[in-house]
Amino acid sequence: MSETRQNEHIKSNNETQPLLTQPEIDANLTRTHAQEWSRVSPLAILYFFTKTVYGLVSGVLIYTLPAFAAGYSTIKENPVYLALGLIAFFTLILINSIAKYWFYLYKFTDERVEIKQGVFKKSHLDLPFKKIQNVKVIQPFYYRFNQYSFIELDTAGSAQQEAKIVALPLRLAESFKQMILQIKTNEPANTLNKESGCVEVHQDKETLLNERSLMDLVIHGISNNRVWIFLGFLAPFYNAIGENIGLALESVGIDLMAYLDYESLSVGLFILHVLSLVMLVMLVVVSFSVIGSIFVFYKYKLSRLGDRYIRRSGLLTKHEVSMRLSRIQVAVQQQDWLDLVIQRTNLRFEQNMNMPVGGGQAGNINNASKLIVPSVTITESAALIQDAFNVKRFDSIVFTRISKRLIIRILAFPIMPILVLVNAVVLQSGETTILGWGILSMFNTLLVGLVYLRWWRWGYHFEKGFIYIRKGLIGVNYYVFPVGKTQQVVYQQSVFMRPHNLADINYVLASGFHKVPLIPEYLAREQANRALLIVARDKPVWM
Repeated sequence: MSETRQNEHIKSNNETQPLLTQPEIDANLTRTHAQEWSRVSPLAILYFFTKTVYGLVSGVLIYTLPAFAAGYSTIKENPVYLALGLIAFFTLILINSIAKYWFYLYKFTDERVEIKQGVFKKSHLDLPFKKIQNVKVIQPFYYRFNQYSFIELDTAGSAQQEAKIVALPLRLAESFKQMILQIKTNEPANTLNKESGCVEVHQDKETLLNERSLMDLVIHGISNNRVWIFLGFLAPFYNAIGENIGLALESVGIDLMAYLDYESLSVGLFILHVLSLVMLVMLVVVSFSVIGSIFVFYKYKLSRLGDRYIRRSGLLTKHEVSMRLSRIQVAVQQQDWLDLVIQRTNLRFEQNMNMPVGGGQAGNINNASKLIVPSVTITESAALIQDAFNVKRFDSIVFTRISKRLIIRILAFPIMPILVLVNAVVLQSGETTILGWGILSMFNTLLVGLVYLRWWRWGYHFEKGFIYIRKGLIGVNYYVFPVGKTQQVVYQQSVFMRPHNLADINYVLASGFHKVPLIPEYLAREQANRALLIVARDKPVWM
């Protein structure tokens, strides 16, 4: 049945049966697409096109920026060739996107979802519902005008086992999500009655746990500035950008060179001009970070439905991330230096280390294996962690510091080789002035001070069924996880630690490993045996 006929069928049902409930309409939609191979909407072409362009820009073109910058003048002199190249480039991507759409088919059965795709390299993904950890509904900005979306299915395996079903009506995507989650968890809520084709709704009420205001997002953008990565990508174009900015300023009557002419200005006025220019640049940089924060976390809401957390946010692209509480491996409270000043923190619940579908970065904030709550207060963060794990507040815990031998370990390598190299180069030059000696001394003191601060931040606390870890440098991160989530415990003791009765202990979880270094040997053995005993005795559900 074509998409147009489906819509007409739904419309006629609504006209002849005005008393149909919304769940019944969703059930009809689901039943229409289940048990048979279906093709997604032609809007999938737009999805494949956008994804391919983004992948090429982020994964290939970034590495060609230096060559592009070197030939910028030649390209500028021949704009016709550049235009023809771009037309050919986007035409090939469009043809590829149409082919991907044509060979893309999906099917839902009672216990699994199947996807066929590929133009030259065919693939048939058969994914049982039991392996699906999260179902994520995403609505990109180019789907918003006609209420379309796509489903991302996150599994406990590798990224190759994950899947996306693109270009589905939003209502149909939501129905599929409910069907998958209910079949997987064997919940009686929202079960699909095959005889009547209706969804019987018996679910808990969704409770709002946290939401972020626009001011909270501005604070997050200021305190968690990541725009420096973007500025690094622009490095090859700095000369061209500088020239264009200079010409633009001159066109409005501003002479930047005269503004920073040291010879014609007093020392105080020159410093004032430099500081004002630096502040202006910082304002622009921070503005980009704030805009990015608003785009990602706009209308942020974190709610709880039964044993599941649901996060919704997004300005242009709407994201809905769902995560079961039983699968949360670790809670992380992260504070950069500015967060420490304003008493804010970023809370993160982590599930596993899966790479997102499509090969994105594991640290992606919209990764279904991580649930982020941006720039919350310490009290709000403690309440959310308490809801997930029922543990103490971090600021009420007395952390035990690790051995000071960490300072010696870091100074031996890599700090000492760096200090020796820098000091040798400066002394070999033979042109060291009093100012140079002062800068060199400050450099040496700064490195040693950072090493000491690294040790001072490290702390641990073992209590009942939970492990608490504190570490950081300028900022500070707090970690808490149940001992029962441990998959593997690694006890390490080098020849340098043995005479001092010290050892390292590593807790390996599905979300990664967490190390507590240089603690007393007896304590490391005791905690390792304790973790293994809890896992063997209680056999807790960690996924």
